[in-house]
Amino acid sequence: MNRALFVSCWLCLSLSGVLAVAQNSPNAAVEPLTKFLGSWKQLPGPEEPTTFSKTELEGSDIKLSFGCKQDSSCRSTITGNYDGKLYTYSDNANAQASFRKTGDRILQENMYFNGKQTSTEELRLSLDGNTLTDTSQAVASTKSKKVNYVYSRSGGPVSKDNPFIGFWKRDWNKSDAIVLTYAHQAGGYVVTDQNGVAHVRNCDGNDHTDSVMAPLRYSCHFTDENTVETLFKDENGKADSSLTTKVSEDGKKMTRLRKNAEGKTTSELIFEKTN
Repeated sequence: MNRALFVSCWLCLSLSGVLAVAQNSPNAAVEPLTKFLGSWKQLPGPEEPTTFSKTELEGSDIKLSFGCKQDSSCRSTITGNYDGKLYTYSDNANAQASFRKTGDRILQENMYFNGKQTSTEELRLSLDGNTLTDTSQAVASTKSKKVNYVYSRSGGPVSKDNPFIGFWKRDWNKSDAIVLTYAHQAGGYVVTDQNGVAHVRNCDGNDHTDSVMAPLRYSCHFTDENTVETLFKDENGKADSSLTTKVSEDGKKMTRLRKNAEGKTTSELIFEKTN
């Protein structure tokens, strides 16, 4: 359900690659790096009031769409069935998911990247059918904790046979807070995501294998003291996606703009500094 979170949790964590500026002198890395240290809480994005997710019937299949606007355009879709098979997202051929009903109002969703499972999600529908709770847990670490994302029904079609059908909006007040924490480590950074998974990065201008999302590779560099560009490649060296992360001049806000290999924006996430 939380396609945007799949993107931000696993692929966008390469912000820690800002160590590339250390190439010239030790002091060159100190000032820009310190702006990213600490904890950052995700806020509703600029398009949040006008976007929602959809679950619709498409023939005998189920179509899930994310980042949808009133004009029906959506940033990403995935079409499949509740049969446990892998289906692929429209905006990234390396991202897949499987779906299986484990109860009348319970849906099990497993997320994959390059065939490797990244998280498991349990979607529970309330008795009145108007609230959907997505409990997500990463599989990369035994220390991973569960995070709840809550959605409220926002119109759309209704089905007696499939109560998950409809349009859904994120309820930020009822959902768990999404907090990323950046800590300095010799030769790199440790970025801990909301699931408690630590991502270790070393960005020296070369390609490195992602410790959590292998065989994905990343490289990164600063375009200025507040902005870092991160490029992702698959195991064959083909471009997978890019991430532009920018901290505001006052150091209080951080924006992450992600694009797929074709340059299409797939997510824009906003964070505020909490400490």
